[in-house]
Amino acid sequence: MTDREALLDRILVIVAQVVGPKRAPSPDVGAHTPLGVEGLWLDSLELLQVVVGCEAEFGIIFEPAKDLLGDGLRTLGTLADLIHGKNPGLPAA
Repeated sequence: MTDREALLDRILVIVAQVVGPKRAPSPDVGAHTPLGVEGLWLDSLELLQVVVGCEAEFGIIFEPAKDLLGDGLRTLGTLADLIHGKNPGLPAA
């Protein structure tokens, strides 16, 4: 398992905790999977819960005006890149 896969797996654990067992991500989910429509189908509240979960898990703080706008929350991969940028000590995204 690569460092990137390990980081994505840690994010997917947070997503699974937020959405519950009936909507747990499928095994074929990857870096290019959208967080919203046509992907994990996270609504705005669930996405906020994932963001808060990532802050706690990875010891980071997102800056709403900078980090949470644009493409940072578009896919699992872009979220992983954002997390790695906040904490370079994490596995490379």
